[in-house]
Amino acid sequence: MASLVGLRITGVTMEPNGDGLTTVTGPRGLGVVLFQFFGYLAPSALGVGTAKLIQVGHIVAVLWLLLLALAVLLLSARGFFAWTCIIGAGFLLYSIARYSTLGTKVFTAYVLTWFLLVSGVVVVLRHWRNKGDRALLKSSTGLPKWFWPPLWLIGSIAALLTGWGITGLGATSSFLCNCAGCGAG
Repeated sequence: MASLVGLRITGVTMEPNGDGLTTVTGPRGLGVVLFQFFGYLAPSALGVGTAKLIQVGHIVAVLWLLLLALAVLLLSARGFFAWTCIIGAGFLLYSIARYSTLGTKVFTAYVLTWFLLVSGVVVVLRHWRNKGDRALLKSSTGLPKWFWPPLWLIGSIAALLTGWGITGLGATSSFLCNCAGCGAG
């Protein structure tokens, strides 16, 4: 998101408790506001994108695109914990994309898609009371701090419902069951 609005990412840190920080440089203004606002919606948006790829039949492409996203993230990552997590996840994702059966690839693509869709809502709820981002948005826009978390929640729930509609929970479980050969689909 930062690159799309003219900002340069200077670092991404990750903490063992799931917190993190993306630092950017660039001109103040609308780009910074968009970056601060849409940062909370990024997992949800990525989940909708992967759901759409699944819908159009590019299921394995989901794995390779997420691997590419991890590689790009690694370029900005700071700290041993972040590097370890990204490299470990990348190795696992590469191994699945390259060497596993089609059923495992399909299962993994669906699991990662739903993980992204659900984690978007979880991130917003976990950081509901975090005053840092809300304060930055207040100082940039003049809108009150309480204004932002409901917007983030609406956006992440909308993405979750959109992903549900694109993949269809019933269709997902039936498809996965057929791929696994359980005969119940």
